Amino acid sequence: MASNLINYPPPPASKAIERANRETITSIQNLGLQRLLRTSSEKIPFYRRIWQAAGVNISLIKDLKDIINLPIISKKDLEQSLQDYPPFGDYQGDYPCYRIQASAGSTGYPKPIFHTAHDWNIITNFWARRLAAQGVRQGDMVQIAFTYALFIVAFTSTEGALKLGATIIPAGSGAVTSSERQIEIASKWEVTVVGTTGAYALRLADVAERMGYDLKKDFKIRVMFHTAETLTEEMRARIEAKWGCKSYNNYGSVETGAPAWECREQNGMHINEDGYYFEVVDPETKQPLPEGEQGALVITSLFKEAAPVIRYMIGDIATITSEPCKCGCTLRRIVKVAGRLDDMLKFKGVTVYPTSIESVLHRLPEVGDEYCIVIDSIDGQDQVVLRVETIFKGEQLDQLRYKLQQALKAHLGVQIPIEFYSPGELQQELNVDQRIKSRRIVDRRKQ
Repeated sequence: MASNLINYPPPPASKAIERANRETITSIQNLGLQRLLRTSSEKIPFYRRIWQAAGVNISLIKDLKDIINLPIISKKDLEQSLQDYPPFGDYQGDYPCYRIQASAGSTGYPKPIFHTAHDWNIITNFWARRLAAQGVRQGDMVQIAFTYALFIVAFTSTEGALKLGATIIPAGSGAVTSSERQIEIASKWEVTVVGTTGAYALRLADVAERMGYDLKKDFKIRVMFHTAETLTEEMRARIEAKWGCKSYNNYGSVETGAPAWECREQNGMHINEDGYYFEVVDPETKQPLPEGEQGALVITSLFKEAAPVIRYMIGDIATITSEPCKCGCTLRRIVKVAGRLDDMLKFKGVTVYPTSIESVLHRLPEVGDEYCIVIDSIDGQDQVVLRVETIFKGEQLDQLRYKLQQALKAHLGVQIPIEFYSPGELQQELNVDQRIKSRRIVDRRKQ
């Protein structure tokens, strides 16, 4: 059975793998791993170099139990490859390139990633799986409000929806189609599904309300799907409350494709395990952690030809579980993405992620949707300030400051200085309509 399912099909054929037993899934993964190691050794100099330097004999890597003998790579290894072998690095491989996409460059120089036609077809199949699980169907009007650029998500989500028979409205981000025009399109063209980041979904809600729209009556939006940035439960609650729709999370990157998605249970993101193998390791020692423990995600793309990732530490801190899901899908789930290692802050001896701060902010209706954390160096000391928007002024503002400080102290164990902005003021400063995805930390120390 396993060999028959290794073609990574879209819905409805993908139901077989989504309901497969663990033995079948593991068999598919082992077959994919053997093919991946063979082709990568033959065609990708990057892995030949790294494996040779680590003294690895890939002929001894028989199945997933042996994968821990391969070295873990990181974005720094890819960046070094780009420097040493310009312009595309030597991690692409000797394959005919169908198209080039690139990382957003939010934590470094954008990394070009080659895709063969085989790679692209499978990634868009995985997107079709995601969207089908989230209720997208034939006849839906799907407005894509991701940026159509080198960043991959707008294109792959578009083709995934097309494979389900949906109609696409390629609006792009606010940089291409203004937020006001996005709202007019969504209402007048009777859009039923919107794909965008969680932060931009809330931005669109604010714009629609300022334009005089009733979010519950003037739109037919049934589903919103999100990716590119972490969707906290508090942000999801705000989106669903404002728009009166279901809001779904998805996980991926340009290096990996479309590895994980949320089902209608909204209880973690199922991993497309026929195409990927996920590990959780200690971020310091790189040693595997038991299931259920929080650690750094390490991803292997079993299906990719050009630019595969093999034991790639993507930079996210998360937890994985194999506990059954009520939806009936047997694929393991990412239970929670706590944040990115790059975004981890040490403040007064306490480890803080922006997502933890966001969880506190979104519980308070007095606070707006937009925020950022500014880090500065004053007299050789790091200073951290939280900037948020609110309509409050005067005495009410003092009361809100106290309330927010107490909430941060209770949730994070630390108080953070706060600067308040009027509604829309911080959005304008951060140029929210132009960005591909949110960057919540503004680090001025290097300036």
